[in-house]
Amino acid sequence: MQEQKPISPDTLANLSRWAGLVGIITIITGTLAAIMGLFTLVIGAIPGVVAVLLGFKLLHLKNNAENLHQEEKEPGPEELNNLAKNLVVFLKIQGVLIIIVLGVIAFTFISGFLALLFNY
Repeated sequence: MQEQKPISPDTLANLSRWAGLVGIITIITGTLAAIMGLFTLVIGAIPGVVAVLLGFKLLHLKNNAENLHQEEKEPGPEELNNLAKNLVVFLKIQGVLIIIVLGVIAFTFISGFLALLFNY
């Protein structure tokens, strides 16, 4: 029977490649959003800054995946935990942002409905 590795080298290579690409795109779009947000209000730059931080988290994930992929030995629990921690932090922040956006959308629809209802 063939011995199974925890994570295949192909999976690590794909994770590294995609995390790097999405991280760079997120940093670029976050920077543009922060600059555009500065022209409206200072608070408008906050989503852009958060996006830049998320992009850097993805670049850390990319580096961890590359290090695991380049090692000859099988990755230990500590290396896999570092990889998972960066991914978990990214997903938590992204999830909170999605919840906030859905709340803002719901507030907008409710406000618009009430404005139509009371002819404002």
